[in-house]
Amino acid sequence: MSSEICPGFLPEIYPGRSWDEMCHRRYLESPWLEQRGWANPFRIAQEEVQRWNRDEDAAWQRAMLAAAYWWTYRDHPTVGRDTLLATLGRQHYQFRELLVEHIAPRVVDLLPPMISEVAGGEHEVAMDLRVESGTSFDSTTSVESLLLRAAKRGLGAVVIADRNRIDGAQWAQQIADRLRAAGKLPADFRVVVGEHIDTTSGGILALFLRTWVPEGMTMQKTVEMIHAQGGLAILAHPGVAGGPRVLREMPFDGYLIQAGFFEMFRTLQILYDPALSDKPALYASNSPYGVAVGLPYTSVETDDNTIAGLHAALAEGRAYAAGGAYLPWMMAATMQPLGQIETVLNHYFVWHDELERQLQKLVRADNVIIRISWDRELQGWMDLDRLGSGLRRIANGNSPLLELPEMERIAVEYSYYQLSYSRAGDVFSLSARYIW
Repeated sequence: MSSEICPGFLPEIYPGRSWDEMCHRRYLESPWLEQRGWANPFRIAQEEVQRWNRDEDAAWQRAMLAAAYWWTYRDHPTVGRDTLLATLGRQHYQFRELLVEHIAPRVVDLLPPMISEVAGGEHEVAMDLRVESGTSFDSTTSVESLLLRAAKRGLGAVVIADRNRIDGAQWAQQIADRLRAAGKLPADFRVVVGEHIDTTSGGILALFLRTWVPEGMTMQKTVEMIHAQGGLAILAHPGVAGGPRVLREMPFDGYLIQAGFFEMFRTLQILYDPALSDKPALYASNSPYGVAVGLPYTSVETDDNTIAGLHAALAEGRAYAAGGAYLPWMMAATMQPLGQIETVLNHYFVWHDELERQLQKLVRADNVIIRISWDRELQGWMDLDRLGSGLRRIANGNSPLLELPEMERIAVEYSYYQLSYSRAGDVFSLSARYIW
């Protein structure tokens, strides 16, 4: 138990006191254990146990899921720990893990080799820049299974990046050491400590961390804290509103290409921007399932497959997005007439980014976030999932696009502080989070 979670945990000073006496309920209430601001794994476990105590049918259902999970991973030495952690998480995540584990391999076998296979070239290391472990609230994957699959698929390294925590990645490094010693993993296979950090204005993928970086800080300070310990900061969602702007203005070391028409099309525009040519576009599976590791992946141009060698290559931009898992989205996003539709709709978000940039310049802020009543609707149109329903709303006269756009939220950030206004509830707020 770290001092950030429980400052009162001092067994060397109070050897006669129990952990619960020194940290009464802190593991349920500590803000440092929150993922996405609401998901505390200890609190989720408590709620699940209480549900089983109230509902015998729910307890039997979970017992059957636990048995199925244990049977699936029965050959792994960590199966007991993995089963316990998975069973103390949300039930639908454990069910989804089992479903994907048994179905996905058959689906992957049906995919064309250019999409499913890792084809690392000479003097290159294939690397998945983000996979989640069971430490993330939405993942119940077996870390041992994840690492063995990664090596079998041809990857030379993986980054374990849980939501706002690094202990899962540190545990994965210990498992990798044991598997290498047993001859089950290649001697040069690497596990990198990463973290997916939720900032006040978007997600950041941090690589090569030595210490934990808290969530909930401003984006600028989060990047600074990552760089201060020698880590790399990758913008997780460059295609969202404001993404291209912060990529230009903040010292990111690269950005991820994401699936989905809205983010994919916007990110492809970034690829063509000469002002951003020094920031590499990279791939990560972002998967909470071990079976999807390496779909897709990043090729790192180096002969030095050590942690230091991989860090140096990525820091110098000697890496590129590889694998064809996102190829269908890329092709569809640029083909006519879909590409023309995306281009027209994208003009709105280009204007949106410029509005934020001008306001940021005016108030001399580190960052400005503006959310307008049209944003969600037009993003749904570009993603195509809400294009049909959006056109029906226009025909029925109840679309937000038929009214003048209204400001829903505005926030300005200076150093550690964010000042924001939300029209819902007419609320002004000042927030800050920092660590020392």
